Amino acid sequence: MRSVVFVEKIELDFSGNIFANALVLGDVDNDSLHELMVGSVDGELWIYKGDNTVPFATASNLGMIVCTEIADVCNTNKNVAVVLCADGLCYLYAIDKQSFADRQPQEGKQAESAPNTSDGQGAEETPQETRKPLALTPFHTQHLPANSKVVLVADIDNDGQLELVIGYTDRVVQAYRWQDKTMLPEEAEGSGEKGFVLLQRWNVDGQVGSLSLSKDTDGSPMLVVSQPGCNYAELKCSWVMQQGAEDDNPEDQSCSAISKDPYVSMHLITFLRARHADVSTEIVAGLSKGEKEGGEDIEPEPDRIAMCTLDGTLMLIEKDKSLWSRLVDHQLFALTKLDIMCDGWDEVVACAWDGQTYIIDHTQQSIRFHLKENVCAFTAGLYSTNGKNTPCLVYATFNNKIYIYWNVQLPRIRSANLIHVASANEELQERLDKLGIKSEDEKRELFKRLIYGGSKKSMDKTEGIS
Repeated sequence: MRSVVFVEKIELDFSGNIFANALVLGDVDNDSLHELMVGSVDGELWIYKGDNTVPFATASNLGMIVCTEIADVCNTNKNVAVVLCADGLCYLYAIDKQSFADRQPQEGKQAESAPNTSDGQGAEETPQETRKPLALTPFHTQHLPANSKVVLVADIDNDGQLELVIGYTDRVVQAYRWQDKTMLPEEAEGSGEKGFVLLQRWNVDGQVGSLSLSKDTDGSPMLVVSQPGCNYAELKCSWVMQQGAEDDNPEDQSCSAISKDPYVSMHLITFLRARHADVSTEIVAGLSKGEKEGGEDIEPEPDRIAMCTLDGTLMLIEKDKSLWSRLVDHQLFALTKLDIMCDGWDEVVACAWDGQTYIIDHTQQSIRFHLKENVCAFTAGLYSTNGKNTPCLVYATFNNKIYIYWNVQLPRIRSANLIHVASANEELQERLDKLGIKSEDEKRELFKRLIYGGSKKSMDKTEGIS
């Protein structure tokens, strides 16, 4: 497996500890540029923008933040920040790009009035700490059940509206929908005129690892939750099944098992091959497989799902059949997807506690990157620096540091063959044709001579090339 080194990074300081699901990337201020949002166990929320090492916006005294999300959870075509705490409090923050625009002139005035510091050599500089972050105020606060672990905002019933799905530490998953207070029953919780209403509650057999949105063979959305032992459960919406229960697809029932909850379908993938049956598992679904060619009437393709376990199992499946699996000697605690080559195909990105990161494509070609610090939280996605969203890797360490490795785009993951690369280069191919070099043996001999030098015999054979 090849190792890569990324050097373009932003280093941030923070205090306290961070849960694994309290680190998220997204466009929180709706300016089409992605930011980083971090929540700590001490109730501190930070939002970082661009290459600034000082937070753009902050909030304090929220409680123990366990998970965060950036999405259009209110279905208003505007992203908001969703913060969930261990005691069940859910905070929603709305930030628009005008807030950042109004803050810039204020920073200039503060910098002029702030005292300058000396670096010891007579030079004066204005510290970044003089820039006061924007203080956030939630526009909605609601008390939901406590002990949340993971959050997902997605359209789980294919109605064009996003729902809030929360997984809890007591093996429960609940789905909520944002609605006007006037449309909710009197006993519904929430402050103000709007709030979340409970849609459904699922009880799964094993501990909830992570949530993701997949798609069924007919293209309809399928909510999945990871289960111990590199398995997963499919959570079905009761209101959707009641409308068309007779249309259920019995295909691949051999991989499914009956659960206590009639709306939970267990998919036992590696019950015979898992190292430990009770090991925690992470899941990510909906891996993009590039742009489709042809007309509009294309049959839906089966979705691909990636899973990893804390004991080092990494797997890619399609229709509950393993496409490939790999065992590593690291404890994989975080799993996500990222189009690191920007070719329309999502790669699987898994991170271990010791900073070892694996990036694997659909054909099992892989590379690895090692952050030489222990990691408490990890995510991957798009982050904006210099006014452009680029693929990035984000690590929060136990040493109170956050590293944003930005612009980690790679030209390829597969090991390159110089002959094939040269053949794909039109300009180089034209020059080789003019020299009469067409066969692979002739190209190989030429490259060998140019790179390593060659014997007098080989140089005589290519005398006319130069």
